[in-house]
Amino acid sequence: MCAEEVWNYIKDRVSIDREEFFKMVSEIREKAKFINEKGAAIIAAEKLGIMADEILFPPIIGRVLEIGPVKRTRSGVPYRMFWIVNSSGIKSCVAFGDQHVNFLEDLEDKLIKISKYVVAKTTFGPLTRVTEISKIEVLDDDLYIPITDIDKAYVNSIAELKKSRISKLCKAVVIFDQVTELSVCPICGLAVSPSNGDWVCSTHGLVDPELRKVHRLQVSDESGIYSATFYGEVEELKNKLIVFKATFRGEELYILKIYSVQNIFE
Repeated sequence: MCAEEVWNYIKDRVSIDREEFFKMVSEIREKAKFINEKGAAIIAAEKLGIMADEILFPPIIGRVLEIGPVKRTRSGVPYRMFWIVNSSGIKSCVAFGDQHVNFLEDLEDKLIKISKYVVAKTTFGPLTRVTEISKIEVLDDDLYIPITDIDKAYVNSIAELKKSRISKLCKAVVIFDQVTELSVCPICGLAVSPSNGDWVCSTHGLVDPELRKVHRLQVSDESGIYSATFYGEVEELKNKLIVFKATFRGEELYILKIYSVQNIFE
């Protein structure tokens, strides 16, 4: 970001014009000759009430691609990883504290804005840290394209997905669809086991189970044919092109969400 970009970022939020702003920049550089124009522009912006961290780390806007489980630091602070995607790519993020961790719970595919964050360097690349002073906002869904229209949300093939650490969007044709029913926990969706006439969830104990349809699939794209599982209500999938979000668990492809089903033989 150069001085001109700093001005473009703040111009609608300040009461001076461009000429006055760059006069401030010049005066700052005269007093501190070792500073470059961008640094002087950031100092000038702060004098006008716009903090440096907002300019250096402008708000991130994107759709939530995946939300990880809640974990705790050694000191007991809850945190969870999450990933957002926009036209620029996928950003790895981690949120700390009960407020942010709980707020993220139901935001998958939602459009959000993150501000006042910190970027840390890790062995896996940049990591956006959402701390106590950070802010996560849910934006109007119509302000950005659907996740299915974001190219960066997709892998090129299911084979590529197998190498991914997170779930992503794919396209494939279903060539086999076997539907069964499974008793699951109504709280977490995991399969339950019969025990002395009751049903037991490994996480939540005794529960009144729900019946959920299970689709055992064989799906194909240019990279091969893969065994896949999808839990949920959906129309007949055989010989249909599906757009879906999925991840691998071992050799099994788990389809987390199906966005569209298209009959390719009509």
